[in-house]
Amino acid sequence: MVYLSISSKAKIGSINSKKGVMKMTKVRVAIAGVGSCASSIVQFVELAKEKMDTLSGVMHDVIGGYHLSDVEFVAAFEVDQNKVGKDLSEAIFTKPTAAVKHIDVPLFQVTVEAGPLCDGLEGDLSNCIQPHEHSLKMNTHDVTQRLKDVQADVLVCFLPTGSFEAVRVYAEACAHAQTAFINATPEPVANDPEFVKMFEESNTPLLGDDLRSHLGATTLHTALIELLKSRGIDITNTYQLNVGGNTDFLNLANPMRSTSKQKSKRKALFASGIDASEVAAGPNGYVSYLGDHKVCFLRLEGNSVLDSDISLEIRLQVEDSPNSAGVIANAMRVAKAAKDMNHSGVIHDVCPFLFKSPPIGQVDSESLRLFNEYVANAQLKKV
Repeated sequence: MVYLSISSKAKIGSINSKKGVMKMTKVRVAIAGVGSCASSIVQFVELAKEKMDTLSGVMHDVIGGYHLSDVEFVAAFEVDQNKVGKDLSEAIFTKPTAAVKHIDVPLFQVTVEAGPLCDGLEGDLSNCIQPHEHSLKMNTHDVTQRLKDVQADVLVCFLPTGSFEAVRVYAEACAHAQTAFINATPEPVANDPEFVKMFEESNTPLLGDDLRSHLGATTLHTALIELLKSRGIDITNTYQLNVGGNTDFLNLANPMRSTSKQKSKRKALFASGIDASEVAAGPNGYVSYLGDHKVCFLRLEGNSVLDSDISLEIRLQVEDSPNSAGVIANAMRVAKAAKDMNHSGVIHDVCPFLFKSPPIGQVDSESLRLFNEYVANAQLKKV
C-alpha cells in the first residue's frame, strides 16, 4: 500500500495597473458565466501583466506569438441579477462566487451583460441565484451580434454542468460570429457532429469538451493508469471520489445535472486504456465549508509479478478555480493561434490534452506530445 498526500496553494500577489507600450496583437476574449472559474482566469491574466518573469502554472510563455498578458477581456455574459450591470472587475468577486481573491484587479470598463437563461439555473442553483429579467429574453442572435460588435476572437463557456440548451446557444452564436468556442462544460459540442460541421463551414475553431484541471483528479488518475500499465500491471479496480464547496459542486449534487460530468470522466479513463464501465468516478458531495477547495480520493488496485497484489491511494487537495485557469490560459491562446492559421472545426491535436472528453481521446503522454507539437508549429508560422 502506498499513501500520498498532496496539497496545492495558489500564490498571492498584488496587482497595480502597469503603463507601457501597447502591443498591437491581442487575444480578445468573451466569457459566458462569470463565476469562480472566470474569477480565477481574470486574476491570472492580470497577474501576468504585472509579472514579466515566468508565472507558476504556465506551460508555454508564448503560444502562437501571444503571451498570457496579451489576453484582453472584451465581453462577459451572466444570468445572475447581482452580477449583471457590474464591471467585470467587481462581478468576479460577487457572491455566490467562491473563488479566493488573490490579487486586486483594475476597472476593466467591461460591463457584465445578461446572457440567455435557457436551462442554466435548474436544481439547487435556483435557490442561490436569481436570474436577471433580461436573461429571459436573450437569444442566439443577440449573443452573435454582441460578439461581432466587440470583435471577440474567443469565447470561453463556463456555464454550469447540465446547461445543455444554454451551452448550445453560445456555441451556435460563436459559429455565426466566427468566434472560436472553448467549451469548458461537459455538455457535448465538440462531440456533436452537427456543431462540428457548423464550425467547419464557418471556418471557426472549436475546442472541447469538459475542461481538464491543471492538476486535478482526472489528470492525476489517467497519468497513474498509464504509469501502472507501462510497468505491466493489470488494473483490476479503481475509483475517484471528489467533494467540494463551490457552486459547481452544489450544482453537481443534483443527479439530474451531473450525468454529463460522470460520462465525461469515464470517457477520459477509457482513453487511458482501462475498462471504466464499472468505475466510480465523478462528483460525490457538496461540503459548503470547503469553499473553492476540492478534495479528491483516488484508489487503484492491480496485479503485478506472480499475481501479487498492489494498491495505491492518493488524497489530492487543490483550489478548484485556479486549477482550471492554468488550462484556460493555454486554451485561449491556442484558439486564437488556430484562428490565425485558418484552422476550423475541432482542433484534434490539442483537445485531448486540454479536455476530459475530446472527440478522440489519447493517453496522457501522447496528448502532451501532440499539444506541444501544435504549439511549436504555431510559433513557426508566426515567425
